Amino acid sequence: MSTPDELRFVIDFLGPFRVSTGEAAPGIDATVDQSDPLPATSLKGVMRATAKRLLGEKAPLVTAVFGGAGTPSPWHWSDAEARWHPPQITARVQLDRETHTANPDMLALAEETWAERAEFRVIRIGSLSGGAGLAGDPVAHVAVLAIAGRATRSLGAGRRRGVGWVHITCPDLALDRATVEKFLSGRTA
Repeated sequence: MSTPDELRFVIDFLGPFRVSTGEAAPGIDATVDQSDPLPATSLKGVMRATAKRLLGEKAPLVTAVFGGAGTPSPWHWSDAEARWHPPQITARVQLDRETHTANPDMLALAEETWAERAEFRVIRIGSLSGGAGLAGDPVAHVAVLAIAGRATRSLGAGRRRGVGWVHITCPDLALDRATVEKFLSGRTA
């Protein structure tokens, strides 16, 4: 398998999502950044979480690819690019477990957005030669990125409540048996 220095990912959205700005607006508790609704930091974070789930929380290969304390990532994520729909406001309430009615003062209004499809890129910006074993293996890095992207099924807030479900592919890279085996060799017990 050749090891590209840039991987293109395509996100197909199965519904709306929300990556909150952390700021409220008049009448809205959680807002999205309309100029950058899906930033690189969120994409990197969900891919890292997926890689940790698949390879193990302390897998050295995850740190080698995504970086960690004192270890910069040799890869750079771009923001997602798409034709974003204007944000829509959704409501969420907290229910009282005994009465099954809405708790007072527990209404949250939040913005959500979506697109049919978006693209982002992961570009190698650093050397991989310094790491030992799989940590310095370009094939292992590319395998982690491609499989973590493919295995990521949701992003943003509310992922466990049916919001932010996605299908991500890396169309420039075929996931053959050798790539998957290289990925699996990075698992920790």
